[in-house]
Amino acid sequence: GLCFMRKIKRLTGLCIFFTLWIALISSGCTPNGGPATTVKDFDQLLTSLHQGGKYVFEDLPWLISKEEVMKQKQLNDSHSVREDVLKIEGTFPFNNSSLEQTVLFVFDDDKFVSGEYLFSTTNQDQFIKFCEELKTRLKKSLPEPFGNDLSVLNNTKNIGAQGKSVMWKGEDGSYLRINLFTTAQQGDKMRYTVQIKSESPAPERKGLQ
Repeated sequence: GLCFMRKIKRLTGLCIFFTLWIALISSGCTPNGGPATTVKDFDQLLTSLHQGGKYVFEDLPWLISKEEVMKQKQLNDSHSVREDVLKIEGTFPFNNSSLEQTVLFVFDDDKFVSGEYLFSTTNQDQFIKFCEELKTRLKKSLPEPFGNDLSVLNNTKNIGAQGKSVMWKGEDGSYLRINLFTTAQQGDKMRYTVQIKSESPAPERKGLQ
């Protein structure tokens, strides 16, 4: 009987897998949105930023054109906030609630040079917990930072407008920077933001003209 149950379980698993796969394919055909979504958890976030000792962004090759990024991520003109920036907005589920999330693709001379995730909230406790969780994940996944250390993610109670930052350097000269800052909003409310920015290796280091 056990073997039969296992088979059923495997079949159910396969069915679920195919249903998800079909859902993914069909959602890829929607005219706006498509694959270009915000990240949904820390694992996805870290995979999107760091692969094989290099800092990357959303599985995109550095220095491709804005048009190419739009094509690969299925973005349209509504995502183009400036000539050199594409922007996606959404939320990041966390701790039975969520933080606001913005994803930015930044171009210089029509070359994709950096990508950013911005996570923000007006709830200070939520922010502190998010930073603590982020610190734990980064410690496990990334090498030692190259500028400053992970303690900046510890006492996030008093960041101030100047902010705090920590930085990593990849084997290919790419960089990852994390900045924490606060901005005052209307009605004396503070907005707390974590900016995670991945940057392409500087062209001169790659011998590009």
